[in-house]
Amino acid sequence: MSDVATARLRTTGLHCQSCSMLVQMELEDVAGVVSAASDFRTGMTDVEYRPDEVTVDDLIAAVVRAGYGAEAA
Repeated sequence: MSDVATARLRTTGLHCQSCSMLVQMELEDVAGVVSAASDFRTGMTDVEYRPDEVTVDDLIAAVVRAGYGAEAA
């Protein structure tokens, strides 16, 4: 099993819990993502992922696909 890293993303455009859940679901569909937790109140999303399978840029792209903005925090 490969190592797991944690990325913190500053996520923009989150207005409610449903927004956070959409971001989490999109991230958890990405191969190599172990878990994701997004908080619309703080605008932060924490992602545990396998860096040999997925990059932080891939994680940001997943958030953008969900309709929100993101950058590494």
